[in-house]
Amino acid sequence: MPDRYVAHPRILLTLVDKQTNFSKEIISLLRESKVERAYFAYDDENDLEPLIHAGRLLRNGGIQDSSGNKLKSYVLVGYPGDNMPKAEKRLYDAWQARFYPYAMLYHDEKGETDGDWQRFQRTWLRPQIVHHKLKEVSDRYY
Repeated sequence: MPDRYVAHPRILLTLVDKQTNFSKEIISLLRESKVERAYFAYDDENDLEPLIHAGRLLRNGGIQDSSGNKLKSYVLVGYPGDNMPKAEKRLYDAWQARFYPYAMLYHDEKGETDGDWQRFQRTWLRPQIVHHKLKEVSDRYY
């Protein structure tokens, strides 16, 4: 197994940066490890196409998750220049790319966050609320 992968029974973490392609090799490792959950990051609008690509590769590689229990995406919210409509669109985009979205709150250098963003994040972390929001959306990218 390449040094870039950390394996544990039922967990596989891959350290993929923006320069690295999500490949069939990674899909194979995920399938072989019988991973129960895989987490991806969606930090800004530039990460949507790679997320969609990863979702397609996973689905074509036989790793499907219609229930939202296996493939998840942490979506960064509240960073400088972000706003709530854009953040909510990214969360829905993650769902449309076949990943269950979780809002990950941005903290500044001092570790502080804005109260409005804390409330926004909370609504995108509670499974019952997220499930209700996602029920309203049926369109998926593929």
